[in-house]
This record gives sequence, structure tokens and C-alpha cells, in this order.
Amino acid sequence: MFIKNQINFLFTEIRLYKKPFQIGTICLIVLSFLSLPTPYLLKVVVDRALPARDMRLLNLIILVLVGIQVARLGFSFLSNYYFGVFNQEVLTRIKKDLYHRLLRLPLSFFDRHQSGYLLSRVNEAEGLSLFFSNSTVRLALSVLEFVFSLVILFALNWKLTLIALGILPLLYIATKHYSGTIRRLSREVMEKGAVVSSRVQETFSGVDVVKVFSAEERETSRLHGLLDDLKQTSIQRTVKTTLSSELLGLVGALGGYVILWYSGWDIIRGGFTLGSYIAFSGYLARLYGPTQMLASAGLIFQPAFSALDRYRELMEAAGEEEKEAGRRVERLKGEIEFKEVYFSYDGQKPVFEDLKLRINPGEKVLITGPNGSGKSTLMKLILGLYRPQSGKIMIDGYDIEELSLASLRERISVVSQNVFLFNDTVGNNILYSRPEATEEEVRKAVELSGAAEFIEKLEEGYNTVVGETGKKLSGGEKQKIALARALLKEADILIFDEATALLDKESQAMIERLVRDNFKDRTCLIISHKKWDISGIDRVIELDKGRIITSCAARRSAG
Repeated sequence: MFIKNQINFLFTEIRLYKKPFQIGTICLIVLSFLSLPTPYLLKVVVDRALPARDMRLLNLIILVLVGIQVARLGFSFLSNYYFGVFNQEVLTRIKKDLYHRLLRLPLSFFDRHQSGYLLSRVNEAEGLSLFFSNSTVRLALSVLEFVFSLVILFALNWKLTLIALGILPLLYIATKHYSGTIRRLSREVMEKGAVVSSRVQETFSGVDVVKVFSAEERETSRLHGLLDDLKQTSIQRTVKTTLSSELLGLVGALGGYVILWYSGWDIIRGGFTLGSYIAFSGYLARLYGPTQMLASAGLIFQPAFSALDRYRELMEAAGEEEKEAGRRVERLKGEIEFKEVYFSYDGQKPVFEDLKLRINPGEKVLITGPNGSGKSTLMKLILGLYRPQSGKIMIDGYDIEELSLASLRERISVVSQNVFLFNDTVGNNILYSRPEATEEEVRKAVELSGAAEFIEKLEEGYNTVVGETGKKLSGGEKQKIALARALLKEADILIFDEATALLDKESQAMIERLVRDNFKDRTCLIISHKKWDISGIDRVIELDKGRIITSCAARRSAG
């Protein structure tokens, strides 16, 4: 089954990019046939041209050999070129597929794996390049070379050929012992390399924390330990690979010495010519070469097999696209209902048990409670970022499991306390929620968010690059850009998840006005760890340890 999977994988890629593969393969076949005449032509030189002092025959054979070599050069270049194109086409597509696949995986997957680790997993696709190089085709062609060489060897000297064949089983034995170990070590090297990458990425992302706590030496020491562990496993793999390779070379060399001894004895007896020995040695190399290639393929391809295993693990991971065939929603009324929902992040400690909650269309709800009460989890469940273990979450009367998640999320805007901005311009960060928006729509969203004043003061205005995660901006400025991004989306449900935590009182009042005056017909959820007296709020829901302890109409303030 394993070999069948590898073959199916290979042929799938060949069908997608068959032109460069076909041209490269034809060039390799021609190369293989061009190599066959040379040993026999050398035999003719030694046994006929030189003893007879036949310069005409010698010149003719030399010209033919030169022509063969020039032709080999041309076909070798074409083969390498087309297989290089094939290799890069396939690897680029595989990386695109991996990137697309990772982004389709549920949020719970990213909770378990750090970004540096996943980046390393994507880069492991380079290990698949061996499958799509001319080495794979050479491996297949080596079978043909073996057959042709064997026929010629029997024609030259059947006794010597039988001796040569008797050595071949030793090549198989020499590789059998190491292949499983090398494959296991290759997987370990990839996994430990991914862990190192993850740690480096995490340290660089939190470098300000590292420096504040003077933890440079601690982090360096921890990374050194991971690197040393990776080094030891890499050395083990190198030792095993080198031993197996050298053992194969030793068996091949010993076989050649046995052939040399028997040939020398036969030449001394007069039963074999020197030219025949040269030809036999040339074809023997074409017998042992493919045999060694076939025998060592299991060793050479082990890292590629390991990379393929890990690639398939990611591609076969359960993603969110299973739901994408669901009902698309063009607009939402904004009705949200939790029916006896049970949810746990780890499957053991519940966040919600038997949660019952209904939010009416257009209702403005303040959801409050201490840290860990389940406020943000509520938002993530509404967005379908996590699935409840039991119960139902209904949006406009439809089970969220029946809806297309992409279309659902298009109709919901979120402003979070933990704002993430891309290392791009202010304008592009705002446009991220709706790239097709007009300049006028962007400016309107910016005015409503209160971001216009500080954006105008930036050196390059909307074209100012905010830096990685927006580090060139203050917390409040990032919050306003996030609010503008959410407003530009023109969603039917708005969720403010601790969105006012980094804003001044004036900006908080601006959000209150938005909720009261601009979002009259939209459902708004305002999540906050503290109770507010906000005008425009219809209801206050207080959570504690995943349970609703208070749900009452909001006190209307004057104004």
C-alpha cells in the first residue's frame, strides 16, 4: 500500500506537468542508449585497430566516440533543464497547496502548533524534490540498462557473467539493514528542525519581553539545547547513510576485483582478450551501476519518503472546507441562539455546559464577566472558529453546521483588544476586510473610527508602513485602525471584544455613539470584563465560569 501511494502521488504530478517530464524522459532514454556502444568500440580499438595498425579504423572509432560524447552533452543539458522546470513547477504547486491547506485548517490546529513550526513544515516540501528529479526516471531506466548490459555480458563471456550475478544479492543485503533506520532518523531530523524553527520564531516575536526580563542567556541556552539535540540526530543519520553507501561501494569493488582476477587468469591462458575484458568491464559497470542504484534507492529516497509522509499528514488533516458546501448567507438578520451548548478546548475542562442564550436581531448586548468566564469563547463559537462538542448554535434559525463558514464570516465584523496588523501600509491594513472598497468608503470608515486625525499626521499618511504586527503605532492607534477595518466591512453583526481597553474616554464615547446611532439595525455584542453604563445597550449578560448568572435589560442612561 505504501509503494502504491508513492506511485499514485508521483503520477498525479506527472499528469499535471507532463510536457517537461516527457521531454526530459526522452532525453534520458537517448542518453542511456548512447552509453551502450562505447565499451564495445573500445574493444574493437584494442583487439582490431591497434594490433592491425589500422589508422583508418582507429580514426573512425575516435570520431564516433567524440560524436557520442557531444550528443551526450546536449541531451544531458536538455534532460537537466526540463527536469529542473518540472521539479520547480511541482514544488511550487505543492507549497501553494500546503499554504492553502494550512489556512483552511481549524483554529484548534493552530492552537496546538506554533507558526515557526508550521513554516518549517511547509519548507519540508523541498525534501520531495528528489521524487521529481531525473533520479527517479534514471531509477526506472536502470532496469532497462541492466537488461541490455546483461545480454551483452552473456554474449561476451557467460561464465564471468554468472560470477558477476552471484555478487548481486550481497548488494541487497547491504542496504536492507539500514533503510528503516535512515527513514526513522529522517523523520526525527525534520521534526526536531521544525521545533527549532518554532522556538527561534517565537523568541524573535517576543524579543521585547526577552530583553525586559534580561532573558537573553536563558533563551540562548534553551535554543542551544534544541540545536544540540538536532545535531546528534543529524549525525546519526549521516553515519548510517555513509555506512550503507560505503558498504555498497565495498561490495561493488570486491565484485570488480573477483572479475579482474578471473579475467586476468583467462587472458593469461589465452581464452580471453584484453579488448574483451575492457568491454566486459565497461558493461559490468552498467550492470553494477543500475543494481547499486536500485539497491541504494531505498536509502537515498528515505528522506523524500519521510517528507512525503509529513506532507500527506498536513494535507489529510481535517479542515474547515467540509462545511463550505453549506448554505451561503448573503445577509443576516442577526439572530443568534445557543441551544444547550457544551464546549471544551481540551475535551476535559468544560468552558460551557448546557449554555442557553438567545440574542434577537438588531439587539445591542453587553457581555461581561471576569477573565476566564467564557466571553471571548462565545465570540469564537459564533464565528465557527471552534465547534461545540454538543448542542447547537443557530444563526437566523440555521444551524451553524449547515452554513458556509466563509459566507458567515463575511457578514460578521470583529474588533478585538489583541489587534493584529500586517507589515503593510495603513491603507492596505484597513482594506484587508474589503479589498474592493472605494477610497470614499475607506475615508468614511476612518472618520467613524476616529483614526483620521492621527493618520493625517503620519509622514506618509495612508501609505505609511506600520511595521511587523503594527509596532510603529501605539496601542490606541492600532485599535482605531482595527475599528476602521471592521466598519469598512459593513457587516450585519458586530462584535467588540475588549475593543475599548486601549482607547481613551473620548474614543470610548465615540464607540458608544456608533452603537447607538450608526448600528441601529445591526446586532452588536460588546464584550468587556467590566460593567459599563452605556447608552444604546438593550441588555447586559454577565458570565461566570461559563454560566449566565445575570441577563437583564440595560439601564437606560440619559442622553
